[in-house]
Amino acid sequence: MLRLPSLRSVVSRALGVTALRQGVSYVTKGSAKRLSTISADAMPAAGDSFVTRLLREGQVDSGMWQGAALLGGVFAAVTFASDEQKAVAVGGLLSAYRACGLTDSITDRQLIEDFVRKNAAAACNVLMASPVFYFMFSIMHSQTVLVSSVRSITGTMRIVPFMGMFYGFFAIVCPFVTDYFMGRGQTYAEAQSSSATAVMLSGLVFIEAVVELRGCGVTFAQMTASAFLIFIPALVGRLAAGVLTQQQKVGTESEPLLPASWLDGPTWQQHTYMLFERLHLDREFLITTGGTTVFQHILNGITWVLLTRGKSATLPDMLKFIVGGMHGTALSGAMQFGKTFVMRFGFGWAWNWCSSQQVDMPMFDSYLSK
Repeated sequence: MLRLPSLRSVVSRALGVTALRQGVSYVTKGSAKRLSTISADAMPAAGDSFVTRLLREGQVDSGMWQGAALLGGVFAAVTFASDEQKAVAVGGLLSAYRACGLTDSITDRQLIEDFVRKNAAAACNVLMASPVFYFMFSIMHSQTVLVSSVRSITGTMRIVPFMGMFYGFFAIVCPFVTDYFMGRGQTYAEAQSSSATAVMLSGLVFIEAVVELRGCGVTFAQMTASAFLIFIPALVGRLAAGVLTQQQKVGTESEPLLPASWLDGPTWQQHTYMLFERLHLDREFLITTGGTTVFQHILNGITWVLLTRGKSATLPDMLKFIVGGMHGTALSGAMQFGKTFVMRFGFGWAWNWCSSQQVDMPMFDSYLSK
């Protein structure tokens, strides 16, 4: 007799057996170590509905709702404010900069276009590309498409407050640091680059660390001081190749990855050049993807161990996972690294594509048009 699968088995397959908040231990099977992710918390509770499990496995929590509320509030304020109100707000912001001692070496237009508007656009670009990052992070750690899709949204919403702090700090502090370097004899362009690097390597790296971990579902209670000993240096490397590259790209002309001579070459070269141009596969994309894969592999390993072990996670646990992957073998580690490259390729393309678009910030247009 043909037996149909029960609703419980269908739900289990749809959501996946493993939850991110479960316990984890290393067990021996043959000669290889495998990462065991089965615990009492991971098993579905009796009476759990499909929606209940989806919300839990999708990490729908208070942090997500707080981020969604904040993002909705900002969107409503920008959308429904009149042009006069926007101009007054921008004028007040510029007055605050001057009152705090910013000199006329940086003009009002430069202040708006190169610091305030650029960082606002950069924050929007990160948020638009983040669902790709969190979806691929979940997929590469054996979550289902359904759960990964939900986590792509919940992870993005959780980082909204921290992204606001991150890029807001850039917009507020960088003009003063740029002014300082200009006073030391640097040109405006040189001072901008120096200030971005100096601010990035200051306390902002810790904010970005929290963004990374919270977005992937790590709670504050699961974070450990020892994890940050590896996490922070790896994050600095990824930031240098990722955030700084994409932040400086906003509102500028992309540098082609292929030589311009291909436009006058054979048909296949012309079509390839135009395809790369349409998809925004440029030098910044190559730097962002290639330069961040190694560091991201380290960050992913630490993040996953914190998710599964929490406070009990040790540095050896993290190093084992970074080298051995999900199954504790060199082959598994290599496969995990390959997944990380695919992850960075997808996210890097989405981020690079967003950064390549025309900067449209009507919030500042009313003031600039005066």
